[in-house]
Amino acid sequence: MIEAEGHSFFDAMKDKGIVTGMVVTSKCGHDTGRIYVVVSEHESFLALCDGSSRSLTGPKKKRRTHVRPLGQIENAGEWLQSISKMQTPEQNSEIRKGIRKFLDGHTEV
Repeated sequence: MIEAEGHSFFDAMKDKGIVTGMVVTSKCGHDTGRIYVVVSEHESFLALCDGSSRSLTGPKKKRRTHVRPLGQIENAGEWLQSISKMQTPEQNSEIRKGIRKFLDGHTEV
């Protein structure tokens, strides 16, 4: 078995390479099909925002296995840092714009 940084190959496969700044879609639960941005990671859980029902101040907590990655937002680290310095209504607007821009650039969902 391959080991890297205390994680096995199978742990890496379970994580699916989902990192902060990725756009994901929910695979299960009452929010199935909803599109989110990953704003932080906590072990096997992700904090997700969509800018409408889930803001940066109240993100959705979801297991990594319950989301499907769609892709990475360009310059995600800088983008999320700039959003965190804004007021809440502006944060939500920017998150929605970021998701919309990502989806406009990607026809496959």
